[in-house]
Amino acid sequence: MFRKSLWTGILSAVILFVGATGAAQPANATVATKSIKVVVDGKAISLAADPQEIRGRLLVPYNSVVTAMGGTVSWNEKTKEIKAVKGKVTVTYTIGSTTAYINNEKKTLESAPISINNTAFVPLRALAQSFGMWVKWDSVSKQVTISSQLTVQTKSGALTLNKVPQRIVTLASSDTEIIAALGGNIVGRSTVLGKIYPPEAASIPEVGSAHGINFETLATLKADLVIGSPSLQAQVATIEKLGAKVLLNSHNAYNDIQNSIRLYGEVLGKSEEAVKLIKGMDDKLKKVQLNQPKTKPKTLILYGAPGSFVVALPSSYPGNFLEMAGGENVAAKFPKMDTMPQYAELSMERIVAADPDVIYLITHGDPVEVKASFKKELENNPAWKNLGAVKSGQFEVLPNELFAANPGLRAPEAINSLNELLLQVK
Repeated sequence: MFRKSLWTGILSAVILFVGATGAAQPANATVATKSIKVVVDGKAISLAADPQEIRGRLLVPYNSVVTAMGGTVSWNEKTKEIKAVKGKVTVTYTIGSTTAYINNEKKTLESAPISINNTAFVPLRALAQSFGMWVKWDSVSKQVTISSQLTVQTKSGALTLNKVPQRIVTLASSDTEIIAALGGNIVGRSTVLGKIYPPEAASIPEVGSAHGINFETLATLKADLVIGSPSLQAQVATIEKLGAKVLLNSHNAYNDIQNSIRLYGEVLGKSEEAVKLIKGMDDKLKKVQLNQPKTKPKTLILYGAPGSFVVALPSSYPGNFLEMAGGENVAAKFPKMDTMPQYAELSMERIVAADPDVIYLITHGDPVEVKASFKKELENNPAWKNLGAVKSGQFEVLPNELFAANPGLRAPEAINSLNELLLQVK
């Protein structure tokens, strides 16, 4: 099973004050210039001591915070262990060690608990998330906000979560990749025809997709969150009966993908990591922004297979990527399909009138075979023969791994590949 700990990316500015040991305070410890305000479920907590800053990290006293979170703490002088307990969750830390345990499951901390002036300190975010709570740090107002409930806006309305999801099922390959990159624990994923991203997710059980869910498999996974397409609205009640919350979401444009990353980052308590992923995507597009074609090639994008192609509209992810890469979509005014609103039916009359400079094909099949089959269709169809793109031999099969399904985090690679092709159009 592929899993990444939700403990990575610990809140860099806050550490939780939790017990009593017997060491001296470091010489570089200073009292914070502005008091930190800690808010738990909307209530400000009165701190027992002034916050301190040590090597750029802010420390706050624990008693009121842990109690407000609904937990209790015990200290073992002999083993130097600190235990925080809430409900069925027990978190164990050891002074000086980056190894911690949640209900005996080993975890690695980014910062080892330390001892200062008879007091032990452990990471706040890691503790709160192990209790299923969300932590936010505002460096401007110096406020730590801890919440046991989160409400987010999705494509189907508001969704309220009562704990940070620990067992997630994704029903779209792009969501699998995004959740994995954010450090989510994926226990079930969508059925994939081609390569699986990330490769480590190959061992995760397949559950289905927007076209159908294997409920028998889903029931065994004990998921607490299922992420799927809005087209699964009719299945929500059935999924919820299995004990999972359902987040319905989709992204058909570059900005939509980034909005999804922000949403999932908020849900997982990983907003800072989400910002880094988005910045990384934008950085990869700098080359495209500097190398736009002088004249936008008139482009037609076909999706499917010979004999059953549909045309990608600007509202589809291939259409959106095309415009960002510097191409002009000749299908911009084609009427959308009722069943697939981001695509239009293939109409030779409209295509002949548009006369594209280049044609790109997206298919799940073998690209060499598809191109050969399409070439044969062109040669046998007088309407196709008269197109400028066909006369000049400018038609290509786009990389399957970047276009056969929404690439999500790999959208910059898809846009870059289109840009390189467009720059070659004569």
